[in-house]
Amino acid sequence: MAFMTLHYFSNVLNKMTEVSAIIPERREADGTVAYDQLHAQPLKTIWLLHGLSGDATDWYRMTGLERYATEYGYAIIMPDVARSFYNNMTSGPDYWRFITEELPHRLRQLLPLSDQREDNVVIGNSMGGYGALKWGLNCPQQFAHIVALSGVVDLVDFYDKRDIFAMPDFDLVFSGQDITRKPLSLADTLVHLDNNKWPLSIYTTCGEEDALYQQNVIFSQQLADKIGSHHTWVSHPGIHDWDFWDQSLHEAFIWLDKEKEQHDDKK
Repeated sequence: MAFMTLHYFSNVLNKMTEVSAIIPERREADGTVAYDQLHAQPLKTIWLLHGLSGDATDWYRMTGLERYATEYGYAIIMPDVARSFYNNMTSGPDYWRFITEELPHRLRQLLPLSDQREDNVVIGNSMGGYGALKWGLNCPQQFAHIVALSGVVDLVDFYDKRDIFAMPDFDLVFSGQDITRKPLSLADTLVHLDNNKWPLSIYTTCGEEDALYQQNVIFSQQLADKIGSHHTWVSHPGIHDWDFWDQSLHEAFIWLDKEKEQHDDKK
């Protein structure tokens, strides 16, 4: 497994940006790396999104991500978007345009990442869970699978409790934008999803002692109503912390592997 940190100039953000990447390596029986077979095929990819108070380094510092990626054979791409909620900020950079347009195009130029829908997954926690669902539901042509761990799934409820959630800068991100409508509202975006044209499999989970639990319960029912058995909801005891997210991340990899097996069986 190769780990790298990429620093490059983003035209959208108009500044240098940092993206962390984990690239799987095939090993021979004697433990050596099979260099000539590393990129025989484009790599299936997870776009892994960080939470509100974190950055891209959280995932490999706080979880077993590298072990999971090695076991299941995914390239992992971890961008940094500050506290933007993966949105074109009212007072700040266009992070939504950065992640949905520029980032995949640029990273696929630099690394052997697959551009096939079935090979791409978006995952996030907390603010990143919102980002993963927003990206996947608004751009279903880019992904076949979405995973949200303890996601912010209701911006209106989050705004009402912004002091509890330590988000005094909410207006810098969303002021003047309609958070009750697509593309910002996940519920409204879900209503407009054409799941026959772009079938999605979605995995959501949240700790039962998490302040975001009730909005996740409500949204999980909305997902079930829309996409039926293609949605998996997992409820565990837990709070909004890395113990819960590490366990949930591993479970999400297991779910992805089962999804892949089912897809392969249908071919």
